[in-house]
Amino acid sequence: MVFDPFGRLARYIPEEMLHQFIRLVMTLVLIVFLYHRIRQYPLYVVKPLWAVESLLYMVLVCAFMFRSVPCNRSRGLQEIVIPVVGSALPFALLLSPPAQLVTENRILLYGALWWMTAATSLTVAGMWSLRRAFSITVEARSIISSGTYRIIRHPIYLGEMLAAAGVAFIRFCPANAVLLVLFVSIQLFRSRMEEKKLTITFPEYSFFAARSRWFW
Repeated sequence: MVFDPFGRLARYIPEEMLHQFIRLVMTLVLIVFLYHRIRQYPLYVVKPLWAVESLLYMVLVCAFMFRSVPCNRSRGLQEIVIPVVGSALPFALLLSPPAQLVTENRILLYGALWWMTAATSLTVAGMWSLRRAFSITVEARSIISSGTYRIIRHPIYLGEMLAAAGVAFIRFCPANAVLLVLFVSIQLFRSRMEEKKLTITFPEYSFFAARSRWFW
């Protein structure tokens, strides 16, 4: 039996109502994260990093509030559970304390923080281009080929992986090294699942993919 919690609920609740409920819940969750991020302003030594991280939450709120209904929604453990786990993994990096070798070296620390600022800026740019087509699980809403998507097919994932590398560097330990490798592997696998879904839903996507870079 295919893992499909949305499909099971849709037997009893109209799909449009379910989509609205998901939008509402995710919007509220992200507003809480945004509020928490705003309150952390004094803790940031590189204020532009705080700005782009706050902006990312703002764009995510807009994406969930106004995103369109999927043409081909997610089904199965691979399309639902793996992306959710991948989205949560970067937060696990924060469980380890900062590495003393990095925090005591101003060049290394500030270099990593500015690296994270640039990486998160790429994620924000990709998110803004995606907007109404955004989804955490593997779903197809529309083909986005503007903005950063004109250059690479997965700017959000690339930005997230680069930012996660910065976090893992500042908080370096064996556990975080493993988490980073796992996170990158999931994101690469996730991108391939999404491309397969988009190609099935929109055959013209293959022409776009042939003209753009995967990640590099």
